[in-house]
Amino acid sequence: MTLFSSLVASILMLAAPLVQAADLRQVTDAFGNTVQVPAKPQRVVVLSEIDLDNALTLGVTPVGALNGRGQPSLPRYLLDKVGNDIEVIGDLDSPNLEALIALAPDLILIGQTRPELLALLGEIAPTVVTGKWGEPWQDIFRRTAHSLNRDQEGAAFLQHYTERLTQARSTLAKQQGQSISIVRWNPKGPSFMYPGTFASSVVESMGLVRPAQQQGKDAPHSPPLSLESLNLLDADWLVIGTLSATGDAVDAMKQAEQTPAFQQLGVIKTKRFGVVDGSLWTSSGGPQAALKVIDDVEQLLTAAR
Repeated sequence: MTLFSSLVASILMLAAPLVQAADLRQVTDAFGNTVQVPAKPQRVVVLSEIDLDNALTLGVTPVGALNGRGQPSLPRYLLDKVGNDIEVIGDLDSPNLEALIALAPDLILIGQTRPELLALLGEIAPTVVTGKWGEPWQDIFRRTAHSLNRDQEGAAFLQHYTERLTQARSTLAKQQGQSISIVRWNPKGPSFMYPGTFASSVVESMGLVRPAQQQGKDAPHSPPLSLESLNLLDADWLVIGTLSATGDAVDAMKQAEQTPAFQQLGVIKTKRFGVVDGSLWTSSGGPQAALKVIDDVEQLLTAAR
C-alpha cells in the first residue's frame, strides 16, 4: 500500500463518525454536482480566501480556515473581522487534514482544487466547491450564501454593494474612462494584473479602464518585468501591492522606487500612485475585498484633485 493510500485509509477511518447528519438539504456546487448539506450548519470550515470573506460577510464565523496566499496568517485584510474563534489549519492548497478532522466540521467550503484533495474532504464532511478559477466573485458569493442557507443575507449585501458602487461612480464622475495600472511587486520584480482578475473587475465596474499595454488572459498576471520594461506600468493612475507586508518583495519595491526608470514614469511624475494591500488587490477576493478596493480607489483619485 502506498503512503498516499495509507493516508486515505486513516483519514476515512477517523472521518467516519463525522459524516452523519440530520436535516439535510440539497445544493449544487460550481461544477453542477449536487451535495447534501446541513440545513443549519454549525461547524463550517473554509479552505480559500474568498470562502472566508464570503462566510464572514454572511454572518458565519467558521471554526477553521487557512492562511492567506503568501501570508503567515489569515488574509491580512480580514484580520479585523475574524476575532479569536477561527483555528488556522494550514496554508492555501495545503490543509492539515488531521487538524481539519479534529474540528469535526459539518460543512466544508472550498474553491476549485485538486480532485484527490476534494475526494478526501468529501469523506470528512459534506464539501461544496463554491467557485471556479476566474469566476466572478458575485457568483461565488451567491452560491456560498445558498450553501449556508443564507440567501436573504446574500441578496441584502449585494444590494448594498450595488448602492456603494453607484455612489463611487458618482464621486468619480470626472475620472470615468481614465486608466489604472494594477501591479503586484514580487521579489523578482513587478507584474501587472491582467483584466478579468478580481481587482480589475472591480475598478472596471467603477468606470475606469485598464491600460492598453496591460491586456492579456489565461493567467492572473504578467511575468515579472525588468527595469527596462517599467514603461508598461504607466497609466493615468497606478496602485502597487505586495502579498506580504514585509520581506523581499517590499525591499525590492523600495529599491526600484529610487531608480531613474521608475521615477520617469508619467504616473510617478504626476503623483497619481499609491501603495495598496496586495493580499486583496492582487489575489482572489470576495465582498469585503471588493468594498476595500472601492475605498482605495476613491481615496487615491479624490486625494489628487
